[in-house]
Amino acid sequence: MPRITIAAAMLAAVALLAVACGGPEKPALQAPVLPATNVDATPPSAMPTPTSIAPAAAAIAQPAPVPRPPVATRPDPAPAGGAVAAVLFGVNERLRLPPASLVKIATAVLAIEQGDLDRPVVVDVDAWTMEVEADSSVMGLGAGDRFTLRDLLYGMLLPSGSDAAVAIARAVAGDETEFVAQLNALAARLGLTGTRFADVDGLADAGQNSTAYDLALLGRYAMSLAAFREVVSAERWVARGSRDIELLNTNPLLGYTDGVDGVKTGFTDGAGRTFVASATRNGHQVFVVLLNDPYRARDAIALIEWAFATYSWPQ
Repeated sequence: MPRITIAAAMLAAVALLAVACGGPEKPALQAPVLPATNVDATPPSAMPTPTSIAPAAAAIAQPAPVPRPPVATRPDPAPAGGAVAAVLFGVNERLRLPPASLVKIATAVLAIEQGDLDRPVVVDVDAWTMEVEADSSVMGLGAGDRFTLRDLLYGMLLPSGSDAAVAIARAVAGDETEFVAQLNALAARLGLTGTRFADVDGLADAGQNSTAYDLALLGRYAMSLAAFREVVSAERWVARGSRDIELLNTNPLLGYTDGVDGVKTGFTDGAGRTFVASATRNGHQVFVVLLNDPYRARDAIALIEWAFATYSWPQ
């Protein structure tokens, strides 16, 4: 990929800011692009060879509560990741790629918007007979288990349980097909023009895609919901229903990188390692999205540190 000049980068950044700044309640958006991936809790030394899909990434800096965009205060270049890198300008941030379990962010949003989180749910999903795809991450549900919808959210977002995602879809919409239709309606409502959902958990690589830019918007919206923030910021949770299930968060940056407060990892063979990360410092929030990045944790940390070191928020 040819090297991009600073001038071209700045022109593209202005265009992205214009897209994002639509009103006083819409924080400014900056979209960078970096390579992509890193798996749920796997150290970089154990990472598999990245797939052939072109990597993509986006990061948005969200001033809170001031809606004006942050400004660069230092000329430091963006950190390079595992392959190509372009931060705060438009390289690959609108490339459509499979998002893997980042779909569960949207599934959680619908559950929070539509459901009573404290209502009990009788589960008809059995993780061990693999109604969900083999080798997927699971909460560990069995048919007949009883948990609240809130516990199912923790089971879907912390260990990335696909069984919990299916249980949520059935509890909220009756079946997965109807829930997927609602997911696509949510995408249209949020202006995610590069996104198409095909299932509730992100395991379907074929026919399902999103972009780093869209996932930054989705992550920003999800983190505006108090119930969502509470779940994804938890390092562990014990679901106490018909039995107890201890759940651990796969986000490798929680409790490790200053200010990280969410949101979600993902992985499939086709999508590679994916990540939406949020960090808040001194009332200012930065989102980083990495798609198909074999070193997603390392690259996310580098981008977060770079964003806070390089940008300041007008008062």
